[in-house]
Parts: sequence; C-alpha cells; structure tokens
Amino acid sequence: MSKDSNFENMEPESRSTFKPLVDEAGFLVDQDDISCQEITGNSLLILRVTKDSKKNIKAAKDIFNIKLPEPLQMTMRDSSLKCFWVSPDEFWVSLGDQQMLEIEEKSNNLPNGVSITNNSAAYGTLEFTGHKTIELLSRWMSYDLEAALPDGKAVSTTFGQAPVFVYREKKNIFMMVRHSFSHYVAGLIKDSAKRI
Repeated sequence: MSKDSNFENMEPESRSTFKPLVDEAGFLVDQDDISCQEITGNSLLILRVTKDSKKNIKAAKDIFNIKLPEPLQMTMRDSSLKCFWVSPDEFWVSLGDQQMLEIEEKSNNLPNGVSITNNSAAYGTLEFTGHKTIELLSRWMSYDLEAALPDGKAVSTTFGQAPVFVYREKKNIFMMVRHSFSHYVAGLIKDSAKRI
C-alpha cells in the first residue's frame, strides 16, 4: 500500500476491552433474565466523507458494498458488516477481520477527501439480551431505549458519566464503550444487575 493512501493502519486488531472483567465465556453478566456478553473478533473503521454526497455514496458502495445510513440509523450488508451514522461527515463501519483484509485491497485509491481510519483498539462492544435489559440500562442511561431505539437505530449517549454508542439489532441492544471507560461501565452494569 502506498504512503499517500488515505487508508490508515488497517491491520486487523482484535482484543478484549473488558478482559479480565468477563468470565471464560465472555459474559459480564449471565442471569436468567439478562445477560451481557462482550463481542470480539470485529474491527471498527471510521469513514470520513466529503460534502459531495454522490462521491460518498459511490465510495461506500465500492469499498464496503453498503448504502450509507440516514441520520441516527444503521445499515447492514450482512450480520457482520454494519455501517452507523455518527455525524454528517462521519460513519462507523463494524466488520469482521476477513472483511477487513478484503476492504484493504479495495481502498488503495480512495476518492479525494474520503478517508478510513482503523479505530478497533479504542472500543469494545457489549451485547445485552433478556427481558430485563431495558430496566438495567435505564438505571444509568437517560435515553429512552424502550420507545426511542427501534431496530436499526443507533445513537451516541451516556451511561452514567461515560460516553457510549448504542444500537438495536433485532431484539438485542449493543453498546460500544471506549476502552478507557470499560472498568467504570462494567462496574455499573455488574452492580446494577445484582439489584434487578
């Protein structure tokens, strides 16, 4: 890859954000009515785009074979490649390591003004399942997950005092947490789960 490429540091990098806070199966919480498991093996790319929407749409199609989402939404190519709207000029793309290698080959000639940065090491992802998920998360999150987070929606909010990125896929809720806040968020989740 040439040095003038806008594709930075694309080596797949999978690491646990919550280790050693999770058990051997990767669960932070594992109760009958709620479970919280760390999702590993994915990479997170930041796609920064231009003001030229046609150029942006073409770049997303050429590189990821995905449609860019509308504000506060997500689009999916398959279960392992998701694109999230973060701001008018920034999208996050979550994908598996094999897909990362495929994308690196396609992105040597990004359009002028479009860039992709690997941000995998900065975030960990938690998946919440169970009918008490909303009750648990509502203790620390002011965003109305029940009414305002339908399937396919993605939002930036806070969990306690930590900034988080939350989305719903089918019935499950996923939360991306910065590595630097992982112990804080894990502590709130584990303590609150004991009280449900």
